[in-house]
This record gives sequence, structure tokens and C-alpha cells, in this order.
Amino acid sequence: MIECKKFIFDVDATLVDTQAVIDNIWKKWCETVGVSYVDMSQYIHGRKIEETLHCISPSYACDVQVEKVKSIALSEMTKAQAISNAHSFISNLSPNAWGIATSGPKKVATTSLLASGFDLPKVMICAEDVLKGKPDPEPFIKAAHALNVTPSECVAFEDSPSGVLSAKRAGCFTVALLTSHREDELKDADLIVQGFEHLTVIKNHNGSYCLAAS
Repeated sequence: MIECKKFIFDVDATLVDTQAVIDNIWKKWCETVGVSYVDMSQYIHGRKIEETLHCISPSYACDVQVEKVKSIALSEMTKAQAISNAHSFISNLSPNAWGIATSGPKKVATTSLLASGFDLPKVMICAEDVLKGKPDPEPFIKAAHALNVTPSECVAFEDSPSGVLSAKRAGCFTVALLTSHREDELKDADLIVQGFEHLTVIKNHNGSYCLAAS
């Protein structure tokens, strides 16, 4: 059982089932520029748009292409749905006890969260809020500070190797969900579970929380 004060969640494939949606976003972008989706699919999860584009070719990491991807994403994210049992887990947390650390742009994250039925938390650290995206620890460090705690007082939830590394480097206890990657790819996490149905969270009298896995 782990005791903590706050929780920090990634969005895509962690709270919101966007796996197919994200794949479709990048497939549509690839069609517009003539890039092979197969060649770039390994870069699309857990990175800022700019970083994904740079992985394909530095020439694509420009404002025009970033805005093109954002435009496609805003349309596609309206189809997003919540990850199984994510709503139930979040319902056990006070509104000020959790926040977001995502590689996605704020408009896209907001669209997907609202489309899948979540209330927006007060703390949302998105692509625009950091100089260095995941796997750099900056997103989780900023999210923890915005929640008025240290990263070591937080439990972070992630689905991607870069996200797990980001949270671990920040100092968070890190839970990896097996929603988008294999278990061996998430080996750096402190805890790996199939989904929220295997987690129980209880609020203590002092305002902290206890998290247990089954």
C-alpha cells in the first residue's frame, strides 16, 4: 500500500482511450504530406507534437505542420471515450487532489477529457507549459508544484515508456497501465497493472490517500 497526497495523470491511453484516435490523427497527417505511417508510428505516443515531427524529420518540426496536426486532433478527439474504470477511480479523489501532465496541447487535452465525460482539473500541465516534454521530468515537476506538493508526494499514472521515465525522473511513485504498451516496455515503473479495476484508493482522515493494488 502506498500513501500519497496528490495524483498526476497522463491523458492519452491513461484516462482517455485515445489509442485509435491518435493513430488516426497521425495517419491523416501522413496522408497530407506523403509520409509513411508505418515508418513514423513508433514516435507518436508520449511525445509533444513538435518532438514527434522532429523524429520524422527536422524539416517537419515547424509551426505550419504543428498547427496542421492540432487541427486534425481537435476534430478527432471529440470521438474519445474514457478508459475503463477511470471515472470510478477519479470519483474517489477530491477535486484539488489530482492534476494532468500531458504531452498534448491544452486544447486537444481539454477536448478529449470533456468528450469522455471528465470534469477538468484545476491543474493541467500541457505541451505549451513546458520547455522540455517527456521523458524529461519537467511536466511532472511542474504539475506537482502546481498541486502544492513535491513530486515524491505524488502518484503518477502513465501508459508509455517516455511518460514513465518522465514521472520517475521527477521523483513520483509511478503506476503504469497496460493500455498501449507491453509490460517489458514499462519495466521502469514502480507498479504495473492492467487497469484501474486493479487499484483501490482510500482517503485518510488527514487528507492523504492510500493506494493499493490487487
